[in-house]
Amino acid sequence: MPNEAIPSVVAMLVCDQVIIEQGTGKKSLIGVFERVNAFSFPTQTRLAIYAKLVDASGHYKFRIRLVNLKDESVLAELQAEANIDQGSVGEFAINIAGIVLPTAGKYEFQLYANEVYLHRVTMTAAAMPGGLQWPQQQQK
Repeated sequence: MPNEAIPSVVAMLVCDQVIIEQGTGKKSLIGVFERVNAFSFPTQTRLAIYAKLVDASGHYKFRIRLVNLKDESVLAELQAEANIDQGSVGEFAINIAGIVLPTAGKYEFQLYANEVYLHRVTMTAAAMPGGLQWPQQQQK
């Protein structure tokens, strides 16, 4: 593993879902966002991470960490392995259900390949005041 090239990240995004088309392998990123709104905390959400890599060649152990930037605590860590052929573009897409954000604030997804830090993308979790206000029925 020490001989693998260090990939460069040309895109890393957070979205609601990544759909991979059967047959072509094309990826559709649904609902790209940078902010999660919640009525209360802790809150649970589902999301997806997409990354596009260039200059990669060989076998890689990827790791994504979700870090609360308020105190640098690691909230989640996911791992995957992949072989990337020389001259090809590597894409990393993962749908994640059940992510718990403990408080409002800034969070960071950090991407590593073979224990080398590659890139990060941040996301803000914000409290929404009030709640859903349903229209009042008129009295007759």
